[in-house]
Amino acid sequence: MSSSGIDTLTRVLPALLLVIGAPAALLWWNRSGKSKQTRTLRITDRAGFGKSAWVAIVEVDAQRFLVGAGEQGVNLISLLEPVAVLESRAESSSVETALVPRPAPVTNETNEGPRNGLVRRLQLMTVRTSTRPGWSSVSGQQR
Repeated sequence: MSSSGIDTLTRVLPALLLVIGAPAALLWWNRSGKSKQTRTLRITDRAGFGKSAWVAIVEVDAQRFLVGAGEQGVNLISLLEPVAVLESRAESSSVETALVPRPAPVTNETNEGPRNGLVRRLQLMTVRTSTRPGWSSVSGQQR
């Protein structure tokens, strides 16, 4: 090689390494940095209703929320119990406690609006109510 070829190579090679190496190094650094972070917000489940309406279960740290969204925005429907509480209830629950009739919650709100009926029904399904006194869980008859 001549000295002009070596001179050209010494100028081109560092520039080529910089052009190829810098993006590769940034990509590697970006991936390794994200793996160390823990995500505190997760969408556990999601169900769509039509073109632009959906509900989702969102977990933030140890809390769970039922969230609904549509064309008008995002709304909190209900605060759900943590997964650990649900698992402990599933272990301790029996058929007898599952058959206890529960009253429907009394509300003063109206279901006015084009899409509020579905949201309201989901709210009513997730509201926790105490059992009615005087009801038998097995026969379904009043004591």
